[in-house]
Formats: sequence, structure tokens, C-alpha cells
Amino acid sequence: MINSIKLLSRIFEFLNNNSKYAVLRNYDGLPENNTSRDIDILIERKDFLNLESEIINLIIEFDFNIVTLYKSEKIYTYVLGYASSNKVDLIQFDFFFNTSIYGFKLLNERSVLNSRQFNGKIYHVSKEFEFLDKYLQLKFLNRTYPIKYENLKIDMQDNVLLPKLIKENTGFENIACIEELSLNKFRKGIVINSFRKKPLEQVVLTVKFLSFYIYNSIFYRGFSIGFTGPDGAGKTTIIDIISKELSRVYSSMGYFHFRPKVLPNIGEAAHKVKITSDVDKNYHNPHRGKRTGRLNSFLRLVYYSLDYILGYFKTIRPYLSNRSIVIFDRYYTDIIADSRRSRIHLPTKFLYRFGKLFIPKLDYNILLTANADTILARKRELDNAGINSINSKLNFLSKKPEYFLTINEGTANEAVTEILKEIFESQHHKNIKRLSTR
Repeated sequence: MINSIKLLSRIFEFLNNNSKYAVLRNYDGLPENNTSRDIDILIERKDFLNLESEIINLIIEFDFNIVTLYKSEKIYTYVLGYASSNKVDLIQFDFFFNTSIYGFKLLNERSVLNSRQFNGKIYHVSKEFEFLDKYLQLKFLNRTYPIKYENLKIDMQDNVLLPKLIKENTGFENIACIEELSLNKFRKGIVINSFRKKPLEQVVLTVKFLSFYIYNSIFYRGFSIGFTGPDGAGKTTIIDIISKELSRVYSSMGYFHFRPKVLPNIGEAAHKVKITSDVDKNYHNPHRGKRTGRLNSFLRLVYYSLDYILGYFKTIRPYLSNRSIVIFDRYYTDIIADSRRSRIHLPTKFLYRFGKLFIPKLDYNILLTANADTILARKRELDNAGINSINSKLNFLSKKPEYFLTINEGTANEAVTEILKEIFESQHHKNIKRLSTR
């Protein structure tokens, strides 16, 4: 946390001296104490774009990486990550240029910034605009106003300035009037008011919203991580720690085991079509199956591949398009590394090439392992020969550019730091490249 406090202090010092900005909510304690998942800052677009390169230099100066970079018509999001010396730190900045929903303005950003207040360390919005920003957004989205902000809502009931601000920004008379409106009438009122006040500006904003929406749907900003390795390598522990660390800023994550499972297990599918009379559900022994021949193995491979392909578009892609993270405890890579588990006994090189051609790839494939003695001391689900066979295939994969080998012989935190450092740095390289070519 020390690194994030230093970075936050420096960024706010820089913003104080060079821009007109205001923190929208959860600003108490900043910059020394950040209690929220993200830091929402309202700033004029031209001001931010003029300062963006300096802000990025500060990020790099404090050894943070840009893990996620997202842009839309109203917001630039920076998720920053630090991983070193068994320490992991994450911060999210949301730089808002307006307070629109689906391209329709709720508040006039200049009015919000003109009424900002300074608490001695940072600039923040007035209580009236802090309330209206959250209230109007949630009303438009048909969501309940959060209990944690209820005291602010109560404070606004007798606020003499609030009705004037509501009238100027939305066209409605007051909160009581808005409360009585149906969702459709409220939305219609916002849309009409937006076009009535500044029609040309609203048309431009609507076009920008649609353009960014289509672009961000195609070029997603989430990322996926798969973990593969022998039982006893520490995958479950590592995944649990990484999930906990990333959930500090990523509000939703998809977690899957081996495959998306839009198709049933092969045994269940065979039972449904009467090919087999019963289903083997002895899942606590994943290496129980007999060795299969090449034809049987290939048919199993085709079936699983269909699940990966269908599951990617049905289940995985929506997470990624929503800037979320997908984590797989085993993925297609497990078919290559552990043929006994999947009962797909085909040549390693063939499986690797087949995967490159047909299987939707993950952004990061983590190969987690240890030497046989260490694994056997942790869990005795494989014998020495089985562990060495898997490790041999992991070594083969580790020479491919899209795989990252981690030897988990130390503490879990050491492995987590090593893995996240690799991911953060790779994400940073991609995002810096995007920034330099915009």
C-alpha cells in the first residue's frame, strides 16, 4: 500500500497544480487513504489529454503498470498494478469527461467543476452534485440507491440549492417530481432535455457513444488467465490468492474449471443417447480412466474443442467485453500436459498445433509446477513417473511464446508475485503501445 499512497499523493499534487478537476465520490481520506474500489475524477477532456502523458510518466516513475486501459465517449479508465518483493498493489482511476448515460447527459460538467470544493488536499464535487450524479445515474438504470449513500440522500431533502440544480440540469422540478415519474417518462425527459438544450452537442455525443460501444465490443479490454500443472503444484491456492488480489478493483470475474461446459460431460452425453448404461461420477480420482485409442481420443478432442469454441462466444467473451477477468483452473493446455486426466492420448506436438488452429486462446497461460518430491509431499494423486511426464510436457510448452512457466517451490505469495508481475508488465506493454499509436 505504501507505493499506492505515494503515487496517489503525487498524482493529486500534479492535478492540483495543472488542471480543473473534482473527485466525484468517496473522497474522504484521499490521497493517503483510498477506501473505494476506484477513484472517480471529473475533468474536462481537453485538460486530461494535455496532461495524460505526464500522468503516465508518474505511473511509470512509481513502478506501476497499466494493467487495463479503457476508453469511451465519457471515461478513460486506468487500472494500475504493482507486483514486486512479495507485494501486490492495485489502483483504479476513472477519469470522467461528462456524466452521461448511453450518450445522454445527466449533468453539465462545467457547472459541476465550477462548484467544486477544496478540502486542503484535493478538489471534490459539492454535496449537491455528489448526490445528483449517483442518484440520476441509478434512476436511469432502474437501480436502487445504495444504503451506504443513504445519509447523503437524507441530507439533500431540505437542501435549498438542489431544486435549482435539478431544474437547470434535467428540466425536472425537484426530487419529489422525479420520484413520481415512471422509468420510461424519466428517461424520455432526460433525452428530450439533452437534445433541447444543446442539440448539436448531443448528436455528436450520441455518435461517439455508438462508435465507442461497437469498437469496445470488438476489441475487448478484459483478459483471461489459465493455470495448468500437476495435482500438488499449488494451483488452487495460487488461484485463490490471485482472485482475491484482482477482485480489489475488478468487480466481476469469471471462474471456470477445465472448459466452459456449455456441453455436458462426455459420459453424461453418452448416457443420454443410450451409448452407455451408466455415468462414472468418481470425480475425486481424475486419472481413473483406461487408456483410449487414437480414434477414441480424437473424437473426445473434437467434442471438447466444440465446447471451447461455443463456450467462448456464449460465456467467456461477454466477461472480456465487460472489462472483466476470466480465470481457468486448467484449460485446453491440460489436455496437452495431462493426457490421463482427459483420456486424450495423442502426440504432444499435434495437440499443441491443433490448439493453435482451433481453440480460442487465453491471454496468459500459466504453467505451474514443482519437482516431483515437492509435489508428492503436498498431494499423492500422481506417482513419480506421472509427475515427470507432465513436467516434461510443460517444459515443451514453456518454450512457446504464449506460455509462462512458474516453479512453485517457495511460498505461495512468491509464486503469485512472479505471475502477476509477468501479467502486469505484459499488459502494460500492450497498453503503452496502444497509447503511442492512437
